[in-house]
Amino acid sequence: MTDQETGSRAGIGRRAALALPGLLLAGGASAQANWPEGPVRVISAGTPGGSTDVMGRLVADALAARLGRPFPVEARPGAEGVIAIQAFVQAPPGSALFLTHAGAITTTPLVMQNLTYDTWTDLVPIAPIATDFLAYAVNSRFPATTMAELFERVRANPGRHTWCSAPGATYLLTNAELRRSGLDMSFVNYRTTTAATTDTAEGRVDMAVMPLTTNLLPFVREGKLRVLAVTNAVRSPAAPETPTVAQAGFPGLEVEGFPGFCGWKGMPDALRSRISGLIQEIIQEPAIRQRLADFGMIPRPSTPERFAADLRSLHDRLAEIARTYGARPPA
Repeated sequence: MTDQETGSRAGIGRRAALALPGLLLAGGASAQANWPEGPVRVISAGTPGGSTDVMGRLVADALAARLGRPFPVEARPGAEGVIAIQAFVQAPPGSALFLTHAGAITTTPLVMQNLTYDTWTDLVPIAPIATDFLAYAVNSRFPATTMAELFERVRANPGRHTWCSAPGATYLLTNAELRRSGLDMSFVNYRTTTAATTDTAEGRVDMAVMPLTTNLLPFVREGKLRVLAVTNAVRSPAAPETPTVAQAGFPGLEVEGFPGFCGWKGMPDALRSRISGLIQEIIQEPAIRQRLADFGMIPRPSTPERFAADLRSLHDRLAEIARTYGARPPA
């Protein structure tokens, strides 16, 4: 081979090497543009029929209609989101999305040890769906119509009253408030929010902190429960007469539920933004907004960056409370 031929081939090799990154980027862009190439499982940490599950199915159906691929929702409730997350991180990248309540990301790492995944790297926040409402409620025979009256009654009768809560933030915040105020109120642990709410409605427990529309309101309409305050910053459209905890004089109890979607580790930023944009369009559709309103929920427009920041902020707030007052309820 002549020196000229060698130089020519070397030049071709250098040009090919220089072109390769561009080809790879083009291929990645093409893969993003073509996603999804088949069905996409939506692995849900929510309980079937619960607020996360209801909202997620609305969005999943709308994504399927827009993208022309099935988005079947697979409910994997239990273990404070761990079961669903484990199933999701084992799925091939691009084949599934994770539908989660905020607690699976913000509080589960505080109360569960030896997790087999890294919450902050294996889950990539894409977009929230809506603001969910939680609320404090008492059995209708309990002699209190406000949060102040509730806690005054507890103070006057130490150790005689009981409470239960959905797992996660509401437990941490309520436990902290009781401890700070020197109130003695016994916590009753339940495996499901349905059982806890039912026992409160039947008078076996005095007070519950639960999702408003899916757990509490059906019993309110039957006259078995009385809602005292919602934990959110604004009043719920499903119970506009009910004050917020801040309006009731207890701003430290304020917390919002905001279920949403996460993607897989290594998800390209462009694809993440594309899916987030689709979700923002979907939750602003009049029909979807009305369905959310029927469940007492408010669309939560956001961006991937804002969603991630909201999750991290809530986690950090709860982590400080957990360090001071403990993270786990009594068994």
